[in-house]
Amino acid sequence: MLESLIPANMPSPASLGPVVAIVALSALFRGFTGFGFAIIAVPLLSLALPPLLAVALAAGLQLLGGLMDFRDASRACHWPSVRWLAAGALVSSPFGTLLLAWLPADAARLVLAGACGVAVLALVATPGFRHLPGRATTAAAGVLSGLFNGMAAMPGPPALAYYLALPLQPAQVRASLMVFFLFSAFLSSASLVAIGAVGQREVLMVLAGMPLMLAGSRLGAALFRRAGGAHRNVALATLALVALLTAARGLAGLFGSGP
Repeated sequence: MLESLIPANMPSPASLGPVVAIVALSALFRGFTGFGFAIIAVPLLSLALPPLLAVALAAGLQLLGGLMDFRDASRACHWPSVRWLAAGALVSSPFGTLLLAWLPADAARLVLAGACGVAVLALVATPGFRHLPGRATTAAAGVLSGLFNGMAAMPGPPALAYYLALPLQPAQVRASLMVFFLFSAFLSSASLVAIGAVGQREVLMVLAGMPLMLAGSRLGAALFRRAGGAHRNVALATLALVALLTAARGLAGLFGSGP
């Protein structure tokens, strides 16, 4: 009876163990750094799952997690920048999703690794703006975020580079990113539904992963309160490691030595 409710195309039990660990680690990272669930989850999940399924799972979990945080984040975020970022992302996100559906799995893994590497560079070397940039600059950052979002449910690299360069208070930057990531999760989820990438399997996996998302985020937040400013260096080291692992898997597959 229960077995009849489980889709036949569910991942094998052997692959679900790593998926559980990856979701928990990514949620912990999100709570510890205040951003970046998808930046960690998508590249690592693509090592255990097909990239399209990895993106769908990450997008769904990010959507539900963002809804939990929206009430508090909406009070502190910088709404003018969020609106123009969202406008740019709205235009480009569907094109990123179409690119994901078109790319071979190993090529998609290399793109995801590159996106993760861009995030590291953005966090290390982002130049700062002396004044808030104009609408065109903000919308352009949104377009780039939308492409990353549609292709990998990862709007983070361009959005992080933009917000870390703004002369805003850290609390306002954090809240603005959380609100924008929620909007991006809506976009990527809608695009995935439109191309038929979300079905019973994906919904069940998102619902099953939600307790891990909640627990990991809360534990990460508690660790942040104890670790102080060390979270930035931990984030950079983790992102770099994820980029290397994902690139290695993609290259191995392209050259015939991987699954």
